[in-house]
Amino acid sequence: MGSHTCRLVTLSARGNSAVHCKLLPADLIVGRNWGGHMVRTRVVRLICAFGLVLTGSGPVMGVQSKADDFVPVEQASFHQLIFADEDIAVLNNLYPPSGDSGFHAHYRDLFAVIIQPSESSGQPLGKPLTKGPVNKKGDVAFSPVGEQRRIHRIVNGGKGIFQIIVVELRRAAPVGDEVSSREGAPQYVRIVDNPRMRAWRLILEPGRTAPAISQGGKGVRVVVRGGLLKTITPGIADQTLMLQPGEFSVQPAGSTRALSNVGPETIELVEMELK
Repeated sequence: MGSHTCRLVTLSARGNSAVHCKLLPADLIVGRNWGGHMVRTRVVRLICAFGLVLTGSGPVMGVQSKADDFVPVEQASFHQLIFADEDIAVLNNLYPPSGDSGFHAHYRDLFAVIIQPSESSGQPLGKPLTKGPVNKKGDVAFSPVGEQRRIHRIVNGGKGIFQIIVVELRRAAPVGDEVSSREGAPQYVRIVDNPRMRAWRLILEPGRTAPAISQGGKGVRVVVRGGLLKTITPGIADQTLMLQPGEFSVQPAGSTRALSNVGPETIELVEMELK
């Protein structure tokens, strides 16, 4: 692996219990579960649909590429910045049918969760617009940008809304936070683990409870499927919230909580922690 540069990392489809990486010839790392080749192929296509192909910032195919040519992702069409601090930014990418983001620039690593799937196409700068398969609700992706910005556009070619919640990692590098293992709560299924972050999927059927875990690094929870969720925290009163798909919450390091589904609908959450 010494001379290869890893340009893209991802990922995990719903239900994988572990993510493993293999270096491919085209400087590409693709997440693979124990299912083998079929899953690996699906992940490659998912990357194309997200438009997460990393590109350089120099002139490409006759296109002038100066620093001020492309808006940052926070100013792109259908990208709404809904939270930001020194560690993370959260964007609600909500595309109507035929919605076109226009070319925009990414400068930071990001983690994305599909909330409402739709047919979509991605176009890295200087490449053709390429249609990808429809991703599944709850699919996730991690994309490191590296030293060079990434420029692309996304177009929703479907008849419905296309929604992605994106967590942008604003730390220049990991700060060494020790993230939780959650081994005592097997309902949390690890879906991403890399030098920057770790993420889990939690699916709670009605009446089910996930045992208490202690949050390691600062993190974000994204709601994929909502419902009535009770949070049980030592020393304070229980809190029940009505969660909706696409909502998020920032979770501080060091917090302890158990979760219980007290409603009639299955709840699905994706939680991540920064390293």
